[in-house]
Amino acid sequence: MKQLQSIQFDMKPINEFDQIDSYYSAGSDLIYMDVITTLIEDISYPVFIVKNGSRRVYTLNEAAREGIDASMAIDKKIDDILYPNERVLQNQPTVFFNNQWYLMTTDSFTAGSDVYDKVELKAHASVPDATTLDRWKHMIAVMLHRFRSPLTGISGYLDLLMDETSDKHTIQRALKVDEGVNHLTNIMDELEYFYHIPSKFDLSKLEPVELTTLIDRVKLDIPEELRSRIQVLKPTESQPFAASKDSLEKVMWILISNALAYSPENSPVTISQLSNKSIRVSNEGSPISDEIREHLFHPFVTSKANNLGIGLTMALLYASQFGGTIFQTENGENGRISFTICFP
Repeated sequence: MKQLQSIQFDMKPINEFDQIDSYYSAGSDLIYMDVITTLIEDISYPVFIVKNGSRRVYTLNEAAREGIDASMAIDKKIDDILYPNERVLQNQPTVFFNNQWYLMTTDSFTAGSDVYDKVELKAHASVPDATTLDRWKHMIAVMLHRFRSPLTGISGYLDLLMDETSDKHTIQRALKVDEGVNHLTNIMDELEYFYHIPSKFDLSKLEPVELTTLIDRVKLDIPEELRSRIQVLKPTESQPFAASKDSLEKVMWILISNALAYSPENSPVTISQLSNKSIRVSNEGSPISDEIREHLFHPFVTSKANNLGIGLTMALLYASQFGGTIFQTENGENGRISFTICFP
């Protein structure tokens, strides 16, 4: 089985199975593929083994079977199961599968006399999946429960203190404390709003959304003096997007507001329709540091002291309501920062 030595899987390298040649005749394609099937089974992300020439699925692992009827997938063309978008990330197709977004990689290998493709679907490192987002929301729910009661008690005590004293200095100090309590209360309100954003993909709420109409509606919630900076570039023949209109508007408002806030004064923010499967929002700016970029869509990640850092996480939650996701697709290349919304 020397032909398989260069193929590595997450469980163990193929060459650990060289000893099967002692029991089976060389060139037994069936034995080779039994080994492959065993190796991929417990990999945590979806894996398909595809016949190179016909593009038909030979086998798939448990993670892939969770999103498809395995009996229907075997011998079906992989192109009828996965629909990669190759225009979002350079040299890295993105795929919507089982209500989740993945990066798709394909590696070829030889088994016996045949050539196969190993198609792997892996999550983007900087974009948290639905499970991770739910864990964050659960943690926030605990924080809200623990912090609300003490803040209410402090606020009540301050009210009593100011009612019972006429000392000017005491009242001034109490007002300063009350200001801090109100600030914390506002933070709690933001977190509660974040917690209550549903993230479930609802197919019944999808409707055609046209880009120009969408941006016109978003602009109404942008300060008037900033609206002229927003430029919309459309292809000659644009097609509407399939999305929840309200959810997509919220995603666009967050991305456009961020672009306006983090770009030089009077510089343009450009919205481009790449296809009916993606929208790109770009602005001039310096690269985002690797430290922040690695966790860009996680909550509480920000470069500004007064921000909670939940804006992009909220945008991701709203995008998930129509099956979408968001990637950062440019980071300072040609002096631009870009985020791209993908539609399934």
